[in-house]
Amino acid sequence: MGISVVVCTRGRPAQLRRALRSLVEQTPPPAELLVVDNGVQEPETRLLVCTEFPGVRYIPEPVEGLDFARNRGLRSAREEIVAFIDDDAVAAPGWVARIASVFDEHPAIAICTGRVEALDPTTEGARLFESNGGFSRGLHRIHLPRDMARSAGRRRMPLIAWSISVGSGCSLAVRRRAALELGGFDEALDLGAALPGGGDLDMLWRALDAGMEVVYEPAVFAWHEHRSEAATVVRQILEHNRALVAVLTKSARQARGRRRLEVLAFLAWRLTKPGVRLARRLGGRDPLPGRALLRLWWYCWRGVGAYPAARRLAQRRLGTAR
Repeated sequence: MGISVVVCTRGRPAQLRRALRSLVEQTPPPAELLVVDNGVQEPETRLLVCTEFPGVRYIPEPVEGLDFARNRGLRSAREEIVAFIDDDAVAAPGWVARIASVFDEHPAIAICTGRVEALDPTTEGARLFESNGGFSRGLHRIHLPRDMARSAGRRRMPLIAWSISVGSGCSLAVRRRAALELGGFDEALDLGAALPGGGDLDMLWRALDAGMEVVYEPAVFAWHEHRSEAATVVRQILEHNRALVAVLTKSARQARGRRRLEVLAFLAWRLTKPGVRLARRLGGRDPLPGRALLRLWWYCWRGVGAYPAARRLAQRRLGTAR
């Protein structure tokens, strides 16, 4: 099965070079490799791709936002399976082959996510990020929705809770036809400072909500360059939680019937969770400082009203580009 690999990038030529090297060395190699240069295109990125990786397709996407870039890659890809990896990540040997084997199993599988570990686990920031959950989802395969019967503790998680616990966009592959049927990635998410994250979780949720299958395969392995400073990681965690609540709020508005009640209940839990974590911190059982957890509570509540404003910003950016 042929695979198109898309690397979305923005002004990080050194990290991009490292990522591309890990991809061109894959055995077998991807059928095609695309670099989508997002926002203002800097000459260093184009020069890097054209001179050092002449077999790679360079595609500019002027509209700023990761999901604009992802959708450009999705539309430009020629193969049925499209794999995305961050420009600050490194694919392990066999990454492409193992993605192909997952999608070969059954046509109902729409998305495959993979295990992602810290490229340098020794920095203070990486240790904090990993202790807060990280990107990895363990060493055991998860196949949704059929594995929903697996319990988390003593309670059964709703489907939307699984969708945010089954991987990340750092290493994510989609069946192109299925992703396009869902409307692609939501371009109001992953907009940078306006709403920094959520596009991957939203795609996973919409696929599961539509009855498609999602597989987390730990053999699809990659490393990610986490931020090295603890303060920047704390800010990243705060912003990711704001984006998560924005996704849940959007999903609750769009869901119907019992599914809507499940999403609302999970949204309520996520808004309450920082308080639970703060109580745990008092007992020394949470990695984030108490002040950061108080800020986390505030950031989660900020996420409730964040999506409509982000949607308007995305439309303005798109209109300006036209």
